Parts: sequence; C-alpha cells; structure tokens
Amino acid sequence: MNGGRLGVSPPSSLLLDELPPHMHTTFVGLDICGFGDPRRTADVQRLLRATMYDLAAEAFRMSGVPWAETYQEDRGDGALIVTSPAVQAAELLEPLAHHAAVLLRRSNRLAGEVTRLRLRMAMHVGDVQRDEHGLIGRAVIHLHRLLEAEAFKRVLAATPDADLGMLVSDELYRSGLESGVIDEDAYASLRVLCKETRGKAYLWLPPRFAGR
Repeated sequence: MNGGRLGVSPPSSLLLDELPPHMHTTFVGLDICGFGDPRRTADVQRLLRATMYDLAAEAFRMSGVPWAETYQEDRGDGALIVTSPAVQAAELLEPLAHHAAVLLRRSNRLAGEVTRLRLRMAMHVGDVQRDEHGLIGRAVIHLHRLLEAEAFKRVLAATPDADLGMLVSDELYRSGLESGVIDEDAYASLRVLCKETRGKAYLWLPPRFAGR
C-alpha cells in the first residue's frame, strides 16, 4: 500500500510519513453518491473510483494545487484529501468546486444511470495529527460528519440533475467571507445533525441548481 491508499493508484502524491506530525491545514472529503446500489457491479465501482480520482486530480491542478502536493486516504466509496498547510483554504474553495462541477458534467455526458458519477464534497480547515495508520483529529472527524449529514444527502437526492454538491464548514465559510474570496449568495445555510456533531454548514450547488 502507498500512503494509506487502497486499491486505486491516483497520480503520484505525498506519502503519510512525508507529512508533518502535526499541522493546521485544509481537508477535502469526497463521497460517491449511491455507491452501494446493487446494480453497481465491482467493475462499475472500479470505474467510478478511478474516475473520481482522475477528476479530483485534474480539479486540484486546475485550482492551482498540484496533486503531487496533496495526501489522500482512500475511503472505498470516497476519499480524504489533505493539502499542504501553505494552501489558503478559502481561496481554494470556489475554484475547486467550479472545476469539479464542470469536469463531472463533461465526464457524465455519455454515462448511463448506473455509471454516472455524482459526488458529495465537504471542505473544512483545522488541526490534524498522524500516526502509523493515517490521520487523526477532531477536524478530520468533523469533515466526515459533514459528508454523512442526512440533510446534505437529502438535498442531493432532491436535486438529481446536479453532479456535485459541496458542504463547507462554518469556520471555513466565515473565513472566506472575511477574506472576500467567496460569493455569499452562492451558499445556503444547512443544519448539520450527525452523531455528536450539531451545528451549521453551508451548501454550494452548481450555479444552475443554486436557490432551488
């Protein structure tokens, strides 16, 4: 295994032991919608995972963050992606979402219902540590609570034509507002209730779906 990744080999990237033992940085979580659909055979799942990694690598590159400067942990039906602490999270936020949405739309043009890739994406910023198995810390847990929030899943289920939905943590959203690098009108407040997590996050959908 290479840097905690399982089964899929995206382009070269950072290994776990190349990360600082403790850092404050940006986290991106990806989750493939409906990955466990019984119609999705092992071959389809492999295709969806490979496409997810390829599109993620390209979206990061287009947003000014080389894939080789990120670290990933595979999640079977998704991935955890961590950037260098030098990356300004708020400045990555909207470019990454827009590029990912465009790439997904292009990729899905000829896809059928079973092979169409739809993603939930979450972004957060915070402190993380590593051990010999991977990354640990409350910020990582919070990111995954955002991804798994039922309210987030309901929005995507109610917007079946959207290939991507992004949920941004309250902390990151406010940082983006203060920095003046995000469009406040492009986000909608969403209440997150998932296990021990109770709070607010902000939903972004591709422009033609926003406001629905």
